[in-house]
Amino acid sequence: MAHARRSTREVGSLAGIGRGAVESLGQTVASLPPRPAKLAEPPDLHPELLEALTREGVQRLYSHQREAYERVRSGENVVVATATASGKSLCYKIPAFENALESAASRALFLYPTKALAQDQMGKIRAFGVRGVHPATYDGDTPQAIRADVRRRANVVLTNPDMLNVGVLPNHEAWADFLRNLRVVAVDEAHVLRGVFGSHVAAVLRRLRRVANMHGGDPRFVLTSATIANPQELAESLTGLPFSLVDEDGASSGERRVIFRNPPLLDKERGERRSLLTEGALVFANLVSQGVRTIAFAKTRKGAELIYRYAADRVGVDLARRISPYRAGYTPKERREIEGRLFRGDLLGVVSTSALELGVDVGALDAVVCCGYPGSVASIWQQWGRAGRGNNPSLALYIAGRDALDQYLFENPQRVLGRRVEAARVTLENPYILGPHLLAAAHEAPLDAGDENYFGPAYRDVLQGLSGGGVLAASGERLVYVGGDSPARKISLRSASSETVLIADEEGELIGTAEASRAPSELHPGATYLHRGNAYEVEELDLAAHRAVARRVPNRFYTRPRVETDVEILESAEERELANGAMLHWGRVRTTDSVTFYKKVRVADDREVGVFPLDLPDVTLDTQALWVTLPPLPRGARPSFESFGGALHAGEHGMIGLLPLFAMCDRADIGGLSTPIHRQTTLPTIFVYDGYPGGVGISRRGYDAFESLARDTLGVITRCPCERGCPACIQSPKCGNWNEPLSKDGAISLLRYLLGQVSGYPTL
Repeated sequence: MAHARRSTREVGSLAGIGRGAVESLGQTVASLPPRPAKLAEPPDLHPELLEALTREGVQRLYSHQREAYERVRSGENVVVATATASGKSLCYKIPAFENALESAASRALFLYPTKALAQDQMGKIRAFGVRGVHPATYDGDTPQAIRADVRRRANVVLTNPDMLNVGVLPNHEAWADFLRNLRVVAVDEAHVLRGVFGSHVAAVLRRLRRVANMHGGDPRFVLTSATIANPQELAESLTGLPFSLVDEDGASSGERRVIFRNPPLLDKERGERRSLLTEGALVFANLVSQGVRTIAFAKTRKGAELIYRYAADRVGVDLARRISPYRAGYTPKERREIEGRLFRGDLLGVVSTSALELGVDVGALDAVVCCGYPGSVASIWQQWGRAGRGNNPSLALYIAGRDALDQYLFENPQRVLGRRVEAARVTLENPYILGPHLLAAAHEAPLDAGDENYFGPAYRDVLQGLSGGGVLAASGERLVYVGGDSPARKISLRSASSETVLIADEEGELIGTAEASRAPSELHPGATYLHRGNAYEVEELDLAAHRAVARRVPNRFYTRPRVETDVEILESAEERELANGAMLHWGRVRTTDSVTFYKKVRVADDREVGVFPLDLPDVTLDTQALWVTLPPLPRGARPSFESFGGALHAGEHGMIGLLPLFAMCDRADIGGLSTPIHRQTTLPTIFVYDGYPGGVGISRRGYDAFESLARDTLGVITRCPCERGCPACIQSPKCGNWNEPLSKDGAISLLRYLLGQVSGYPTL
């Protein structure tokens, strides 16, 4: 797409850094050359639309934009998978706007994963200024007084999956005219629709197809995605429809310098490196101090707050006003303010969670700092793509954390630069996900046998499991919802639980939210909670009332809970033999977590200042897991718990640390347990389980690729220069047992045994 108004300037702040300063940022592993655009003449469009494109500076289209338009207009469902900032939104806007100009009755629905993205696109569509196109957002912020007017008058409605779930589909009768004339459904940023969230959205999209068909509508779907390994498969899994793929990127890109940085080693024997948060803050502060417009991505909310706080302390009071943290949990007003300041250039830099990884337009950025592995190689590229629009050069930095996966990628940058990105997976076979949506669908219209066409092969089994719940009643060949309320309101699309805990300060002002299932470990009395660079200490947690109260404190400490975990095997669905008589299993389990203590640690030097008891309710989870059982200990063997238990525990940590390279997930999505004697197997056992109700396929991927996972884990541990184990090989930042006990030599012995490289029983 050729934009006359878009500058091809060299980014002045980047040019001003200087070669030496750039090299000081880390090891340059690649310099990706600029790529020229592949352009195509616009199709024969309505004059009003051509005029609007010309006003926007678009004389010609990128080749992928033209191809997508032709396919949509010929009646195909299309998924467009090209790089960040390649103009993917025009792939659905042009056909939708053309439809609106050809017929006043035509309607389009644009679906974005967040309200922020929808609001951003709303501004762009208004600026586009096509007479005859009447856009409107419809989300939780839309005033009740104008919602009916949106349904009647808007021919392009921008919303999100959450509002589609609770605000549109349950009230589809009020949307009858809109649904009858619905011609195009666009799903933007489809690559984020994976795992739990993606599986929920898949069910919502099936419900949308169902009610649209009921009212006589038969829309075409256009999905846009960043580069993933399986965009066509993902699109078809999300919607249940056949798709054609457009993935030949015609957009231009500027030169990108890729830099990998490893925090310096502080203690070789213990494998201790400078903190990733400290390192990220140092690099971020260095860049913004030189006028480089920078975004730094942190893996957690707490990480984003700490990097911002450390950076603000480094840059001084005046420059600190021009940087900000950004994450979910802020109020909509706070997020819009930060986005606007960044777009206008008032802010030089932002430290964000993945909340800004998506395509909210924050203006021209020069550099991206990726602080640790974000959960997938695809996400690394998505984050790097936020800088260097058009032909502008950019810096892309990856700072390795202390853990095994980050250190593995630092040593093997080709796994990022040359590796084919991961596949995104969704499932409609998880009853914890599909079941609530079938109740919502029954509330929208009675269910019958034909609905299997929408909801897939698990439809009948999941429906049978719901039939005894008293909320579905048979009426002839159909099932009618008789629950009385709207079941869609009980569905949380973005988490394992629909329940959240509200966090308030001493004055009663809301300062954040958290999932109820995580509250015992994150919001227990005494826990440190960070918000916009400020520290709060939780004084009260009322799980029954879904409320926590926290008071402002100096930012001197952080806390780590101790979690005791039990795993009960519910069903062994598959198993296979490993070497030396060990067995690998996969199936259903129930986990129980008990938060028993918490540790208070000083921020300045990571020194422990106290351990305090807790008495909180247990948290249970029915999910999927893989587990490894070793043969019984040889007769007469009496290994110590420190050595044998430490070997199992370290092997578990090592495999969990690398599993995200095999499954498109975050380390926080995975749990584990190891024990010398499990009460059911009566054998030494290691469990690795999905951290979501019902499971989302993470442990299944580990089961399928177990030998490769074990081999790579062994390589990481043996090559690590530490003496007894460290965060780069066997220690876990999420360990509920505070990384006790762990045996590095024992883990090496265990993995070699499981791979058949040795026959001697581990640690003996």
